Amino acid sequence: MAFIRTERARVLWAAESTFGSISNGTYRRFGLHDTIEAPDPEFAWEPYFGVFSTRDRATIMRGQASLRGSIPDIRLQSGLTTFVSTHVLRPAAGGANENLAPFTLYVAYLDTGGNLQLQRYYTGGKINRASISANEGQELRLNIDEMLFRKMYHSRSGNDGYVSRSAPSVPTIATAGGRYMFAHGSVSIAGVTFDRVRRFNLSVDNQIEPRYYIQRDSTTGILYPNDLIEGRRVWRVEVDVDIINPAAGGDLELWDFLINQGAAGSGATLRTSGGLIILTFAAVGGLGGSLQFVCGGSPSTLQPSGVLASAPHSIPAPPAGLVTVTASFDVDTVTVGTP
Repeated sequence: MAFIRTERARVLWAAESTFGSISNGTYRRFGLHDTIEAPDPEFAWEPYFGVFSTRDRATIMRGQASLRGSIPDIRLQSGLTTFVSTHVLRPAAGGANENLAPFTLYVAYLDTGGNLQLQRYYTGGKINRASISANEGQELRLNIDEMLFRKMYHSRSGNDGYVSRSAPSVPTIATAGGRYMFAHGSVSIAGVTFDRVRRFNLSVDNQIEPRYYIQRDSTTGILYPNDLIEGRRVWRVEVDVDIINPAAGGDLELWDFLINQGAAGSGATLRTSGGLIILTFAAVGGLGGSLQFVCGGSPSTLQPSGVLASAPHSIPAPPAGLVTVTASFDVDTVTVGTP
């Protein structure tokens, strides 16, 4: 008897040309990852307790449906940079259009008999919250904390959302290109390169709000959202730095930036200008170019770029030996490049 196993599952994505329609483009893997929380429908049931009933609910109505999932553990490879820049970190698009590019997510089981089971197409996908992070000695990770979708189609006939469709072609290998390692990078803050960074985390929150309008899709009885509206975009950067070198241009420059926030000196007349946090990494083995995250726009007193919210220089109990500072930045924008 054929049966389903987790390692045979298929998880693919493809950019959409029309928001909410199944993509006919090229489907790609996310690369190397262990898990996915599939964005299957969650229903907001509305129970009724009223007259001519008991203490138990008398009836219930199926309300709005939401499609939300996550992929928390993607190893970031050079072949995935297009997804990162277009579907996660959108400002690189330029111009007036800062809306996230939608994508279709394909999830299916492949049983031990080689048959595809429960194929699902989630359309209108947008990344609501995500982070890119790495710890010392490890590789960069893309963590999709929450992705939202407009609609779902599937291969189980006789149910709402059924679609008869050939399965997308599966790439023969994982996302092409080398992996980005923490040890193959550099971190600069306000023009100073810090050589003793132990961890970094870059996060984005798009504050997407699903909208349910009066107009309904007559082909299904499920109340999926009509649109996914991006709200205010919030960027955060956290960096852990070991404070060792007290010389000019050394680790204590982080303290100076905490106090002056990019100003040239002391005094009430000087105003905050902020600074850039630049994270640069090279792909292992030369398989793909470098990847760079520029956190913050052009520093100015009228529109400060990266500002340092906190960086406590606390002293741990011996024999820790070193002071590790967690610097938390609020940045106004992030762009992705391949220098």
